[in-house]
Amino acid sequence: MPTSPEIVLFVDDEPRLLAGIKRRLSSHFNILTAESGPEGLALIAGHEEIAVIVADMQMPEMNGIELLKRVKAEAPRIRRIMLTGNSDEETAIAAVNEGQVLRFLRKPCDTDVLKKAIEHALDDFNFAVKPPQDEPAAPAPVSDDMAEDAKDAFLSVMNHELRTPLNHIIGLAAVLQEGQPESDDVTSFEFLSEIRQSGEELLMLVNRILEYTRLQSDACKGEPEIFDLRACMQEEVDALEKKLRSKGITASVDCLRTKVDVRGCKGEVVLALREVLSNAVKFNKRDGHISIMLKCAEGSASVRISDTGCGIPAEAIEVIRHPFHQADQSISRAKDGLGLGLALVSTVAKSNGGDFTIDSSKDAGTTVILTFLRPGFTEMHAAQAG
Repeated sequence: MPTSPEIVLFVDDEPRLLAGIKRRLSSHFNILTAESGPEGLALIAGHEEIAVIVADMQMPEMNGIELLKRVKAEAPRIRRIMLTGNSDEETAIAAVNEGQVLRFLRKPCDTDVLKKAIEHALDDFNFAVKPPQDEPAAPAPVSDDMAEDAKDAFLSVMNHELRTPLNHIIGLAAVLQEGQPESDDVTSFEFLSEIRQSGEELLMLVNRILEYTRLQSDACKGEPEIFDLRACMQEEVDALEKKLRSKGITASVDCLRTKVDVRGCKGEVVLALREVLSNAVKFNKRDGHISIMLKCAEGSASVRISDTGCGIPAEAIEVIRHPFHQADQSISRAKDGLGLGLALVSTVAKSNGGDFTIDSSKDAGTTVILTFLRPGFTEMHAAQAG
């Protein structure tokens, strides 16, 4: 039986392909099909329960991008996926930019890949339409033993993460001090590049430690202000464009509003968004996707960042919320870092009167939701308390 009451609409001009999809996926989803764009739009007009549309590109009367643009304008809550045989980069870029698709999948598409993409899309849809929770669940208390273990892990990781780039700096500087190396200028330039890269890595690590330490002190908190959360989110996504392209990762930012004002310390909130996005890129799979959604409630605004990466084992989720912890604590781990990222994000959310939740499982991607106060909410509650 289908696992969700929401309807998934497939639009393709190949009846045999639609029949095959229904055979493979009807046990998991409620499926409707249409053989053209206008037919798909008519179904959307008559079925409020449609949550996801999966469209082909090359179709008569209306191509896939035109269809998804219409869906975005007329039914913006419906999540949009393109499944097409057109594998050129221009089509993919147009689908993301114009149709604002959640995923761009190529035919033939593995059933499990398509199934997971639809499940992610349904998660996005439910996030957009479900009412906000009244009270966020309180995190589990940290025991003294956990704090001591964290300190030991911190010392071990610091030894590895800081000494390695320092050794690069010292070693390469010594080579340059000995005089001109027996090579051409190209090699000298490469040495200087190595020095710069190692120095930047060290500076980044030190800055993150200092920022986390600063956030722990109420006396050092920045002044709250009103700013556009959507604009901040888009700027951070744009700044990652080069990294996204290098890994073949696509990213979509979806919001029913053109502006989402929140109240808080802008620099801290931007730092938290940057940390979550950085992890979504770092731990994502090649040709993966990052889905970003923003929505407003009466007194708060939430941003949901969902990736298609390797995910986090269930037993590690609570651990990595605490400082200096990672899912993999070994020195030989595949991904570097101090284990400060999510602890920093949690601290930013709490210090700005908001909330931070994370949902993940191994090989199933990660979803992070950050919630911040909207303008007037803090003052309203302060007046009631007075």
